[in-house]
Amino acid sequence: MKHFVFLIDNGNETTEQKISASGMTEAVKRIKELKKKSLRDKQTTFKITFKGVIYENAY
Repeated sequence: MKHFVFLIDNGNETTEQKISASGMTEAVKRIKELKKKSLRDKQTTFKITFKGVIYENAY
């Protein structure tokens, strides 16, 4: 399992979100769901940037 790391900038602060997924497509789908939920709850705008991948058991 991989952890995809995204930076979420909402204008006030930048936070790091780690998504566990088997592939990039699944990770993007999950981050889009998170964005939809956040926009419904807070009605704020924010920018999502892909930071990288953390591989488990890479040795």
